[in-house]
Amino acid sequence: MAVRERYVAGLYSGASADGVDAAVAHIRYARRRMKVRQVGHAHVPFPQPLRRRIVAMVCDRAEPAGVLAELDRDVAEVFAEAAERVIAQVPIAREEIAAVGSSGHLVRRHRRSRGHDVGAEATAGWPALIAAKIGLPVVSGFGASDLAAGGWGGSLTAWPNWLLLAHKRLSRVAVHLGGIVGLVFMGSGAGAEDVVAFDVGPGTVLMDDLARKYFSRPFDADGTIASQGGVNRVLLNELLANGYFQTAPPKSTCPGQWGDAYMWRVMNMGAKHGCQGADLLCTVTEMTARLVALAVGKLTERPHEVILSGGGALNIHLAGRIRKLLSPCSTYACERYGLGLRAKEALCYAILAAARMDNFSAHCPVATGAERPMVLGSVWMP
Repeated sequence: MAVRERYVAGLYSGASADGVDAAVAHIRYARRRMKVRQVGHAHVPFPQPLRRRIVAMVCDRAEPAGVLAELDRDVAEVFAEAAERVIAQVPIAREEIAAVGSSGHLVRRHRRSRGHDVGAEATAGWPALIAAKIGLPVVSGFGASDLAAGGWGGSLTAWPNWLLLAHKRLSRVAVHLGGIVGLVFMGSGAGAEDVVAFDVGPGTVLMDDLARKYFSRPFDADGTIASQGGVNRVLLNELLANGYFQTAPPKSTCPGQWGDAYMWRVMNMGAKHGCQGADLLCTVTEMTARLVALAVGKLTERPHEVILSGGGALNIHLAGRIRKLLSPCSTYACERYGLGLRAKEALCYAILAAARMDNFSAHCPVATGAERPMVLGSVWMP
């Protein structure tokens, strides 16, 4: 089989709604056997008025269809800007980029319900508009493909994580510390069909909201505020009792489940126990670390390595707590493997786009709950 080389870009916006990460990958492959190298990364933040609109829509506030349509358009503008920025950074001609994979920004997802064997979701980030603006094919709608096959629409990056990080001798867990914490487990010598992946629970989305509410900061840089507080053990136990955390995978969640309503609930629970400010932020940070440790502890084998990515991996306090709770596992940042902390998820969507352009399945149905493997995504031409 002929070996080919291709550049593909990826765009990703997560639950924290802080902006769009864009990455360019050089992929050398013969169909499914890919070797991926990151060659560029850029981040474009959402303007604050747009971010507020995204959060309002995500939190299930009633909005007319026209508002969602306008949000779809305006989010796509930022996605296109992120693509242009990363393309300008890499030393290759635009026409060498075969496609751009876009996650879109998840607005709402409805799970399967009685009488319906498929769920539904709404995303913002109009792929046709991105394609028109950047003049390149755009692949998107990955979650919709999984939902159509009866999946949860989440854990879509399970296959790319397996491609990037699976090892013949070492078992590994990839933990994405984004607005929502995602986990991908690859046992030693695991095939793609053996991958376990699911959403663990809230990550930086709740920590960021509390930092804004109490300290007028967009996030707790380095975990400095949390490190100055103390854990309220009674509140921590109450938070960990949430039913979602006890549910066995496959499972997936969405930002609205941990948005404003959940933040106010946590704040009220904290007030009942005399916990607010730095102590509350310290407690919810500890909750996220404990959720990761509990999820890893329930896996079929204790991993040799835990690999952290996402903006939350920059939180020194959070990463340190995870490292301590998971000892003696070796915990590393994904940069050790040539993957940028903020770029890794965008690279995963570049891989998914490459697979779609070649019309093969880069899908782990066991991880997503789908009934069968799917060729994920649809292509929009400029």
